[in-house]
Amino acid sequence: MAAPVRKPTRKEVDLYYKTHRSSFFAPERVHVLHIIKNIDDGDRHSARLLLEGAERDLRSGMSFAEVANRYSDCSGNGGDLGWFPRDVMVEEFEEVVFNLQPGQVSPIFETRFGLHIALLLEKRLAGIRPLSEVYDEIADGLYRARLEKMEK
Repeated sequence: MAAPVRKPTRKEVDLYYKTHRSSFFAPERVHVLHIIKNIDDGDRHSARLLLEGAERDLRSGMSFAEVANRYSDCSGNGGDLGWFPRDVMVEEFEEVVFNLQPGQVSPIFETRFGLHIALLLEKRLAGIRPLSEVYDEIADGLYRARLEKMEK
């Protein structure tokens, strides 16, 4: 019976990271929450009034996630869009969110999908992702490679 495949050590993960750093490059990216009111039927006025109500709730101290779940047509996850780089969302949306500062809420703005309010949670500049961010990814990859090698 074959010996069980062992998990990679911290030292092995560190070595892999140091010798493959360029493969961990990531473009500039942002983590955003948003509220959207679709204007498919052309009723911009009603959509704007609803988002103005959302702005009032935000100013009164209600959390962005709570306001998003209450007002957004895309509710249920607090408006969390996760992390994304440029050229993933529509240009008008990216123009606003990539120019916000972390913690800043945008004014109401429009894209072809509707009216939005966005909150920039975090921004990461382009560069090599830190080891803490990719550690599990590397460890899993090294472990899977060992399993495949054992199967051959």
